[in-house]
Amino acid sequence: MIATRWIWFTFALIVFAIAWPYSERLRLDRSLERMFPRNDADRLAFERLEEEFGVSHFLVFAYRDAELWNADGSGIERAAQIRKEIESIPGVIYALDLSRINEMLTNFRGPDALLGQLTGKTPIPPLLDPKNRLAREYRELFVGQTHAKESDLVAIGVLLASDASRSTNIKPDVPGDRNAIDARTSADPLVALRAMTTRVPGGLLVGHLAMVDEGFREIEQDGNRLALYSTISLSLLMLMGFRSLRWTLIAVIVVQWSLVVTRAILVLVDWELTMVSSMLSSIVMVVGVATTMHWMLGYQHDYERTPSNDRGFLRARSALQSSCLRLWQPIVWACVTDAIGFGSLMLSRVGPVQDYGSMMAIACGVVLAGIFMILPALALCGTGHGSVSPGWDTYRLGHVPGEAYMAAWLQSILRWACRNRAIVLAVTLLLFIVAALGSMRLRVETDFLKNFQSTSPIATAYRAVESELGGAGIWDVMLPAPQSITEEYFKAVEALEKDLLSIEIPGAESLRLTSALSLADTDRVAREASVLRMVPIEARLIGMRQSMGSFFDTLLSGSGAGRQLRIMLRSRERSEAEQKDALIAAVQKTVRLHLQRPEWQWAVSQNDPTSLGNSPRVVISGYYVLLTRLVEHVVADQWLSFLVASLGIAIAMAIAIRSWKLALIALIPSALPNMVVLGVLGWSGTAVNLGAAMIAAVSMGLGVDSSLHYLFKYREERREGKSVMQALSAAQAETGLAVVMATLALVIGFSSMALSNFLPTVAFGTLAAWTMVGSLIGNLCLMPAMLYCLEKD
Repeated sequence: MIATRWIWFTFALIVFAIAWPYSERLRLDRSLERMFPRNDADRLAFERLEEEFGVSHFLVFAYRDAELWNADGSGIERAAQIRKEIESIPGVIYALDLSRINEMLTNFRGPDALLGQLTGKTPIPPLLDPKNRLAREYRELFVGQTHAKESDLVAIGVLLASDASRSTNIKPDVPGDRNAIDARTSADPLVALRAMTTRVPGGLLVGHLAMVDEGFREIEQDGNRLALYSTISLSLLMLMGFRSLRWTLIAVIVVQWSLVVTRAILVLVDWELTMVSSMLSSIVMVVGVATTMHWMLGYQHDYERTPSNDRGFLRARSALQSSCLRLWQPIVWACVTDAIGFGSLMLSRVGPVQDYGSMMAIACGVVLAGIFMILPALALCGTGHGSVSPGWDTYRLGHVPGEAYMAAWLQSILRWACRNRAIVLAVTLLLFIVAALGSMRLRVETDFLKNFQSTSPIATAYRAVESELGGAGIWDVMLPAPQSITEEYFKAVEALEKDLLSIEIPGAESLRLTSALSLADTDRVAREASVLRMVPIEARLIGMRQSMGSFFDTLLSGSGAGRQLRIMLRSRERSEAEQKDALIAAVQKTVRLHLQRPEWQWAVSQNDPTSLGNSPRVVISGYYVLLTRLVEHVVADQWLSFLVASLGIAIAMAIAIRSWKLALIALIPSALPNMVVLGVLGWSGTAVNLGAAMIAAVSMGLGVDSSLHYLFKYREERREGKSVMQALSAAQAETGLAVVMATLALVIGFSSMALSNFLPTVAFGTLAAWTMVGSLIGNLCLMPAMLYCLEKD
């Protein structure tokens, strides 16, 4: 391999040149429903609802107007102006606000309006008329939909066209780049609506589409930023620690080559990045640097022991060759165990987690190939006959500051652990029991808003909606409707809504539906007008369709057989997971029981006999339901992923080390920190989000890397006839520093994720960093103690 290094390096350059244009085509999949398997019941229900009503394309634009209800109608006029500006945005097909309701009421005006026109007196807007009973009813009906009851918050419902997709290959806005901003605005109505929030006083944009899109926007921004931070921090670690520009560049080049090739492979197999894929670059950086560092320290060890006065090429080649012969097996098996740890995530029922596991398993293989193709050529290039100062422009590496003290410290830890092995093992057993009990108390974080920093615009907007408009959790019930709508059918729907609104889930703060709105409510209020009371219901529906425009089609779909009616539900988003589950289950049960009543079946089937018994067409779904289920699936699946990762890694290590006993010994120091981290989360009552739920399997794979290097050295010393303590001392001396430095690289790489604006990324990085610290303690203290107890001289 070393003799043909330039052939392999040339091949790597060719692969990079081919992969580069493909890597630029990698896209981000923003759809929420695709996070679930194709046959998942929640996904199928959402797709049915989306097919009928396009509910994911509905947003709420809110602003503040203390003069909304001025008798001169200026507040209503401002609402109309803002609504018309929204409707002028490409991709917006309709907006519903108070001015629309005022226009509808204008059509119902009676003799008073005609008398006002004849006398030249300007009539008061009907919506503001205190004597207009119908206006009062409509104002009350649309509380929480178009305005707040006890504040100055005004809301405009915005319906986007189903094909107004946000482009996933447009790069994030560049400050000052007017063309880039205009391009995004024309391609994405969400960008234009967000821009309006900065111009309109108190402007807010809410809706699950906006919230999920905001999450993806932050994920896109995180990708390059986190990769840059981790690259700089890890490069500085290598540069300042070993004073070797050569090896620092080697690590960076290997990582960047691996990223480009991995992204190209994903494009070729038609995969897209998903919600958790912003960590791809950072994790590849961490894996690449940690693996390179093990080889680098092995090279340094052999370089120092090469019996030659030559500081040049021959000595470097000898050191590189001997270190490769010693380390290629642990390097290969470390990448294999990394891939197994990531690959176990493919057992999850959540699409982004599955995809992330697959992507990282591929990336581990690419990193391995990149190291062996790129490192030899770059490590031996040049003359090496410059300055003799360690590291900067010679083949020699500098020593880590305080390396001698660290070596003595590592030996002290070894002696203490072996001498007090009973205490070490007892503490380990106690930690395991406490952690296991704590992990059984894990709570799931289903409030998707808590994925964002509290100061982010989307969190601020949702807090306002939650407190002033009656709740930010919006979901739907889709019911079968007869070919011709009757008053009896609408009365049955109203009865169902009444039952739904009576549901109450107990808790620290009880949870209930704050609103249930459908066309049945709109028609009930319309019947209050004397001019409409005697009009047939189908004629009233035609009038509502004309007044409400395309918004009407989001409440009643189709015509004839297969017609569907939608009830819009609203509840508090910021609630406990158990309460949300209970509320969803209670709604499902209430709807199911209601549809079994004779009066309901008669109302549906009186002019459509084929509709009788069509309850399977009932769908209860929406973003509220999907987001509640999302993290629950991840948490439920994490134990399966963790067990499979542990079993797969144990088998791989047994094959690598050729000893089941050593493999199981190496597994414990990596498994225990994961249990402790999850146990701490459980005992502290910290809710587990999407990022925290993935750390067990991932950290398991990365944590055993150092165990492998340690055990390979220990086994090598034992084969030479050394005692257990002598072998442990040699392994601690040679691999101990590499274990410490590689773990430090992992901790720095993961800690860079704490700079993310997306809190699952922060949780993943922070908890993984703590897990790596625990694995370091286990590898340097617990594993030697177990080996000293179980191995015989």
